Amino acid sequence: MPFAVIYRPLLSLLCLLLILSPSLAQAFSSSECVISMGYRTSERRPFIEQEPNNQGFYYDIYQVAAERVGCKLRVIRAPKLRILRDLKLGNIDFYPGLHFSEERAQFTYFIPNGLSERIIGISRAGAANVGSLEQLSQSGMTLLIAPGSYDFNGISETMSVRKPPELNVPKALDYLISGQGDFFIYDQATISYYLKNRDTSQFKLHPNCCQQPQAMYLGFSKKSRHFRGQHNPNYRADLPLSPNNSPSVLAEDSKAYEFAKALAAMDAEGETQRIYFNHFG
Repeated sequence: MPFAVIYRPLLSLLCLLLILSPSLAQAFSSSECVISMGYRTSERRPFIEQEPNNQGFYYDIYQVAAERVGCKLRVIRAPKLRILRDLKLGNIDFYPGLHFSEERAQFTYFIPNGLSERIIGISRAGAANVGSLEQLSQSGMTLLIAPGSYDFNGISETMSVRKPPELNVPKALDYLISGQGDFFIYDQATISYYLKNRDTSQFKLHPNCCQQPQAMYLGFSKKSRHFRGQHNPNYRADLPLSPNNSPSVLAEDSKAYEFAKALAAMDAEGETQRIYFNHFG
């Protein structure tokens, strides 16, 4: 009797044992649902800590949302320009807090996370009041911007701008005090958090400089394996593009849709606010 005929049942049994072995089972676990969040390497307390510590509000809220849709949350840290590139390519699924722009809307879908934010300005004490972006552009001040940051669709190309690598709020405050920049624009809650440990008499806030309070969004990659869009019947081409006026909406059979619904449910149930106050007080 040929060798292959005799040992064919044994080979089949061996294959079955390999499939059931822990090592092979671990290899098959790669098919589990994972939603990846990308963020720059620097901190933005209390939203997220310095790499490699990913703890903070972002991790807590999005981990709960991921678990609600049967997924695990994975955090990827890299310089912001690289993270935005990977978001565009679909190498990461979403960026946790992203300002809307028409350019970004080409490769990301904006999903509200249940919070609102207000963008304000901060300068050294003694600076003139800045009540608009137009006034800021005409002020002669040097604006501090992190590479890859949103420009608020209103900063003049002729304005003096400085872009230190991996700029965060603590570094921006240091630059202001040392005269290496004159004005910085950021989320009010984050600026207030860092000012708790500073001599506030050295700074001046400009609450009406830049933007009215608005919903806070995450940016979900349109090339993510979890994303699928469909035609938005309510889209108005005669109105400006916005998170609420997009040519497409999330398809209900996509994981991105489930993720958005989970965040909406957390907001309605008060879970988002509970997590927020746990970090911000």
